[in-house]
This record gives sequence, structure tokens and C-alpha cells, in this order.
Amino acid sequence: MKQKNETVLLTGASQGIGYAVLERLLVEGYKVVATDRCIDALETKLDDFKRTYGDQLDYYAIDLLDPRLAQQVAQLCREYQFDHFVSCAGVLSIGNVHSMAAEDIKQMFDINTFGALTMIQQVAEGMKHRQSGSIVVIGSNSANTPRLNIGAYAASKSALHMLVKCCALELAEYGIRCNIVSPGSTRTEMQTQLWHDDYGEQQVIEGNLEQYRLGIPLSRIAEPADIAKSVLFLLSDAASQITMHDLRVDGGATLDN
Repeated sequence: MKQKNETVLLTGASQGIGYAVLERLLVEGYKVVATDRCIDALETKLDDFKRTYGDQLDYYAIDLLDPRLAQQVAQLCREYQFDHFVSCAGVLSIGNVHSMAAEDIKQMFDINTFGALTMIQQVAEGMKHRQSGSIVVIGSNSANTPRLNIGAYAASKSALHMLVKCCALELAEYGIRCNIVSPGSTRTEMQTQLWHDDYGEQQVIEGNLEQYRLGIPLSRIAEPADIAKSVLFLLSDAASQITMHDLRVDGGATLDN
């Protein structure tokens, strides 16, 4: 599935799933414009990639909460002709929906939902003119399954899923595909912050009836590379007839609900 001479805009590139996606894109020969909200983090984390893949990699600080986001992305789209967009940036605040501060819930929606949508809107304009393109958004298997302690996050991802599917329907006439990759429990900082002394990886795998949570039938936590491989598939010509799809990558944890 190697691709050449195609350019990808990537958010959330400095860690977790975004970092794994960046690595796979570079290995497969894509040119990548990597973004994250902190330029220092990008420069530090991507230094080795820059030495190895210098001609394939550029990076910029993009904060999804910046009120100038649309203008910044529009400028990038004028400088680069993006064949693909991969949205990996996201945040998770832990707490009960009924008691969480409204500003914390709003921030998750501003980043996870509206920030991603603004990126899609700007990138799609250039793709429409070229009558081609593919967009892959990292969602979550919690978007379809209620969870304790992460309800606001799940709601922000659920709204994102529907927006992406509707964009897929609207953009199909321009030859643009829009798909979702929905990870389950994945070995990232976002996941491990949920673990504590008496609750960790093995408990996630086994499930927890007290939290109304199934286990993982494949009996392992996903690695960021597992998610990255799914993203690369949906970007590639191997998925040329796939759009509006939610690809669940959770080891069966939500029984494909």
C-alpha cells in the first residue's frame, strides 16, 4: 500500500496515536505536514524523523482552540496541496457528566469536535477543487457505548462521528472519502491516566461489571501502531470504495456495537 508524492496534513503529531501515524506515513513514503499545539514538543519529538525523512516532513504549531484556527489552516492549504487529512488531536477530562464543570465539557467539544470540524472544512475546500482526497478522523469506541467517568469525552466523539459521516455524504460527489477509526483501550497517555494502583491493564482486558464495562475478547490492549495501520489502510487506494465508515479497532471490546 505504499504511496508516493502524496501530502498529508496531520494533527496531534507529537504523541500517542498521532506520533505512530506520523511514523507509518513517513515509512510509506508520504510527505507529511505535522501539527500540534506546542512547537517545542514537535521539534523535540520529531527531531529524529527530520534527520531521516527531511524532504518528507514539515511541522507547524496549530492550536485547535486558537480563534485564528480557520485562517491558519487556510494558509497551510494555500502553501500545500493536501491529498489527505488525518485528525488525531484530542483531549480527555475525567469526571461525571452530571457534575463536571461546564467549561471543561466545552473545552473537550471545542477541541475534539469543533476543532476537528474546522480542519475538515478548510482542507475539504482544496480537495473539492481537485475532485479527490481522503479524510480519516480518530474517533472512539466510546462514541457508541456509554462509559462511566468519560461521558463528556464520549459525547464529543459521538458528535464528531456524525459530523464526519455527514461530511462524507456531502463530499462524495467531489470524490472525497471521509472515514473514522475508533480505537478502544490503547497504550497511550490518555489511556494510562485512567489507571491507578488497583486498576490497570489487566482489569481493562478482563472487564469490570461494577463499571458496566466488557473486557477485550482479543485479550490485549491495542498499541498505537495498531491504530496507525488502520489509518493507513483507509487513506490508501486499497480503501478506494470505502467512505462514511467507522472502523472499530478495539479488540472486540464493544462487540462492534
